[in-house]
Amino acid sequence: MFQSEVRFPVVVSISEDPAADQVYPLWRAPAACEIKSAYATVVDAVSASTANYFTVQLINGGTAGTATTAISDEIGGTAGWAAVVPKPLTMTATGKNVAAGEIVKLDYDETGTGTFVQIVVQLDVVYGT
Repeated sequence: MFQSEVRFPVVVSISEDPAADQVYPLWRAPAACEIKSAYATVVDAVSASTANYFTVQLINGGTAGTATTAISDEIGGTAGWAAVVPKPLTMTATGKNVAAGEIVKLDYDETGTGTFVQIVVQLDVVYGT
């Protein structure tokens, strides 16, 4: 198998009740890469609701960690979350490419009191793109 076809998983687990909007730094790219796919999984079911829910989205924080460029769609929302069922994040056409030193972050946006006990985010990365 060629190196360019090997996907390296980057897995981050967040175990807290954010209780409000929050941005989590997930990973600093050690080299130029492409995020081929990404998933978010909660360990506890979150019921569908139009008053209490949350969404997550990947953003590129740049090398300083302060940029807010969306690199995926938002997932979650009023439909709720099934326990231990990965939800795919669709990467944007340009956002999937991350330069060396850039920081990938998770934007957690809460409405009402919808939250998780633990969320796991997986990025499948190919280096050298």
